Amino acid sequence: MCWFFKKKKKQKDVNAEASTNQNQMKQTKTAEELPKEVEKPVVTEQLQKFDMPKKEEKLESVTTTKAKPVPEVKPKTETQIKSKTESKPETKKETQTKYMGKYEVYPEAGSFKYRLKASNGEILAVSLRYTTEKGAYSGIETFKKNVEAGVFEIYTDKSNYSQYQLYTANKARVIMVGEFYSTLKQAESAVESVKRFYKTDKIETLSKIADDEIREELVVFEKIEENATGKYEIYQENKDFLIRLKANNSQVLFVSQGYSSKATAKQGLETIKAAIAENRFTVGKDKQNRYQFNLYSPTNQLLLTGETYPVKTNCISAINSVRKFGLKAKVVEI
Repeated sequence: MCWFFKKKKKQKDVNAEASTNQNQMKQTKTAEELPKEVEKPVVTEQLQKFDMPKKEEKLESVTTTKAKPVPEVKPKTETQIKSKTESKPETKKETQTKYMGKYEVYPEAGSFKYRLKASNGEILAVSLRYTTEKGAYSGIETFKKNVEAGVFEIYTDKSNYSQYQLYTANKARVIMVGEFYSTLKQAESAVESVKRFYKTDKIETLSKIADDEIREELVVFEKIEENATGKYEIYQENKDFLIRLKANNSQVLFVSQGYSSKATAKQGLETIKAAIAENRFTVGKDKQNRYQFNLYSPTNQLLLTGETYPVKTNCISAINSVRKFGLKAKVVEI
């Protein structure tokens, strides 16, 4: 009986020990899981301790702006970059053509001419004579080059009317003769306008122009008796050598363009005499209704222009005086 009691007691102790071990395992498992559950409150307390303001302190008003989403920028392809680069000059060219006037090519006085117009329709320049229409088109390109590299000079005649003349860079040839202006300042302004509009690429071809826009006419010549009492004077003005023809009453009939030396001036005089002998004159008129004669070489190169006159008959009378005194006049070097 004692043995059974002791055995039963021993079994009871074993069961108690097993129960104790199970409780220890539970406690161990709970201890292992406990840090995960306790860790969050510890961090929260730390944040509250260091970051959260005290209840007594007033919080500043803070406006929160949400950041706008940045659109995705796709890299441009080589074709897109090339297309954008090439499109810029075309846009500039279109704008320039729209606001930079135009050239007009047309027939006049048995030849062809071109004229430059501003965007408002004002005539800024009228060319010299060309034998063919193609020559007038080529003349536009020559004009553009000489606006950039040539020489502009303003001449004021004895009636105080001024006009610009455009020469080649070495002043060997006249490229353009401008309109007449009542003041020097207006002529200077006309030069600036030409420089502003001459680059336009727009060219129109006209079959004819209005009668009130005609700038040059051919002349029907009568037979005239030559006279030897006139006088050519070759003289220097600044760096140029000039030629002027005077009638027997000392009236100045024309003044030539400038020459670089006295020798070239003498050669120019022979060319002038030959053109006079062939009656290569025309009568020019401008928008001021002033008349002026022009003398051309056989190749339509402008050799000289005369004084300005208020009526056409006076201009023709001046041409006849040049024909009368110009071939036999003596030459004087001043």
